[in-house]
Amino acid sequence: MPLSHTDPSHPLSDILQKLSQDLRSFIDLSLQETDESWEGLTSSLIKDIEVRCWEKKKCGKNTCPKYMNAQGRCWLIAGTLCGGEVHGKFALKYKSCTECDVYKETVYKNPLSETYEHLITLVHSLRTKEQELKTLAIRDSLTGLYNRNYFNIVMARETEKLNRFGGRLSIMMVDINKFKQINDAYGHLHGDGILKECASILSRSVRTSDILVRFGGDEFLVVMPDTDCSERDPLIARINKHLGDWNEKYASSDYSLSFSLGCALLEQGKELMEVIEEADSKMYKDKMKQYSGG
Repeated sequence: MPLSHTDPSHPLSDILQKLSQDLRSFIDLSLQETDESWEGLTSSLIKDIEVRCWEKKKCGKNTCPKYMNAQGRCWLIAGTLCGGEVHGKFALKYKSCTECDVYKETVYKNPLSETYEHLITLVHSLRTKEQELKTLAIRDSLTGLYNRNYFNIVMARETEKLNRFGGRLSIMMVDINKFKQINDAYGHLHGDGILKECASILSRSVRTSDILVRFGGDEFLVVMPDTDCSERDPLIARINKHLGDWNEKYASSDYSLSFSLGCALLEQGKELMEVIEEADSKMYKDKMKQYSGG
């Protein structure tokens, strides 16, 4: 006879009711898409299931990401060791861990624990995928810097704030000198490496409050909140210092790295694209000055 929702006396009624409530919570919290909601959901699911794999595997604190955490599951942590090999992706990690005797003992001890463990895995997998998609949406895949899409989102907010409350914000355009010649002479793979190196140099130069963006090609933008272009000298000094360090190690007789820079101020009443064009124009003048030896 099939189980009915109206039959509270059935021995599986309480179990199914709890599972149904947890599934509803999963749907509600997943729609919120916040770190707190995902962590809260995972915590509520795992609190009744203990996993003491470090005891059986004789793991140590330095080798186990969930050492002494009875609610932890090492198979949900990407990038950890499994069978002596590092598994950087959750899918690979999970696939190998399903063959582990601890996993089998924990997950398959009864149908209810198996259902909940699969639900935890589903939550973790969806969260991982969500984070990957968010990263792809706002990060440049080559350099790891913020991309133009992120810049547009942030600047829409910042421009609205400036127009409502006033203030100032500087945008610096940074362009790699003679990048086309490097690409033509050494190929695009070498050029990609140079882009990564330049991104690293700029990342080490900007302040934590600044926003560094790969704007396109070999152009970068540095967004400097609450800063006037007249205050850019410390940033330029740091950039030149890191450029000098790089050239000292890697420059050859064929080329060395250098940047052309241009800064413009965004303030109340100014259009963003006008400011970017102004920074670009100043950057081009700086480039021509360098090329002419001025």
